[in-house]
Amino acid sequence: MIMEHNIAKKSTELNRLKLSLKQNTRIEVKGQDGLLFGNQGNFFMIENLRPSAITALKLLENNQYTKTELGSIAFEKEGYNGLNHFNLHLDRLEKAGYLAYTLAEDNTVFCSYEQMTGSAVFCMDKNSQRFRLSKFAFIRREGEHFLLESALGQARIFIYDQRILGLISLLSAFTTTEALSQEEHISGSGLEAFITMLHTGDFLEFEPVVSTPSPEELWSFHDLLFHTRTRYGRHNYNLGATYRFINRILPKKASRGEAGALAEIYLSVPDPEEMQLSQSLGYCMGQRHSTRTFNGLDLRLLSILLYRCLHIKGSRPYPVTNAAGDTGEIETLSAPYPSGGSMYELVFYITIYECEGLEPGFYQYNAFEHKLCLLQRKNRDTDTMMWYARACTGSEQLPPAVITFAADFERMFWKYENMAYAAILKNVGVVFQTLYLVATDLGLGACAIGNGNIETLGRLTKKTVLQESSVGEFILGNHQ
Repeated sequence: MIMEHNIAKKSTELNRLKLSLKQNTRIEVKGQDGLLFGNQGNFFMIENLRPSAITALKLLENNQYTKTELGSIAFEKEGYNGLNHFNLHLDRLEKAGYLAYTLAEDNTVFCSYEQMTGSAVFCMDKNSQRFRLSKFAFIRREGEHFLLESALGQARIFIYDQRILGLISLLSAFTTTEALSQEEHISGSGLEAFITMLHTGDFLEFEPVVSTPSPEELWSFHDLLFHTRTRYGRHNYNLGATYRFINRILPKKASRGEAGALAEIYLSVPDPEEMQLSQSLGYCMGQRHSTRTFNGLDLRLLSILLYRCLHIKGSRPYPVTNAAGDTGEIETLSAPYPSGGSMYELVFYITIYECEGLEPGFYQYNAFEHKLCLLQRKNRDTDTMMWYARACTGSEQLPPAVITFAADFERMFWKYENMAYAAILKNVGVVFQTLYLVATDLGLGACAIGNGNIETLGRLTKKTVLQESSVGEFILGNHQ
């Protein structure tokens, strides 16, 4: 009796969820036995469909039938063969990311659940336990509606009615379905269906029976969100070089320097012998280490280091096309270090504290012309840059120079979607190693820094955080 009751309860709850196509998805009949599903430039074709499957799949546009009801329609037309054929292609359609489950009552649509990867298998096993909203869940605006997502899960819920927001606001502390039902936001069966949605999509955490350490405790919200949204596997957002701004925003060329520099210092180009490794690559890799105590800095060695590591060797136009067939052209560059898509979005600033031949201050390195442009003389902000460099390395003395890597976000984001920042950080790591190896070969002390102050850099460059901001720091100096 208990098992029968649970099955009936589950069936009642899930029957509240209507199966439909995601927003802005359309169906086109192709030939005698094909259907084409399209959504925002993406298309999914199903061919060799039985008549019963075509009938049932086209009803997804109505947003009025449950999964069970659609299966019954296919069964009535062609029996078990029709039902199995329909379920097979419905599963394909869901895994391709075109289906949603909608919760509605009395002609009011509350929310819709979308499984971004795989198929939804609704969980009911913990609905009797106390639960609260997961620390990895978040609400943001998408178009004219709110969207509930979780960095931990593979689903998202579009919210269409404020009563759902009211329910979510009650989930900051552990509670039960029975306690929530007393709030009278929606009916009991509707509430059960919504909690089932939350459980299935990993939006909830349940009161532990025993206090044991969990891997989730090690992750912060932003770290997990960054990890899961910038790689394939747990979402169906566009990812990669999509060129989505073609015909909307002009692609930005790499900066050739800042106007209004207080002074320009043209650096000497190293001669062929200075461009060669004086030590073997194996030696440089084996001897590479971080240095935190220095004795000033030699301008000649700084110039050689900058040229060997960071100078721009050339540029060329590169034709591009997006998924919609729009065409455009971007500027690609080449340099001694690799960069994703040859974009070379990193801009290098150098704060000088003690370097023979250079006035203390804040400089930009013009990698095209191999020169330093003095943007600001020594001031409170340059002192702050040095203070953070010292503090982040645990050193007792200020470093002679700090190279700050700033990212030109507009240049990188124009090409890449949802992974641009991740690619930028990979490029930072490449430059770190390049600087380390060449510094080792030149006999310079060097140390990559794990953090920096984006507000201080913004005041020095007069750029907003959304335009250009620091993503890496590296200190240099002569060995003590």
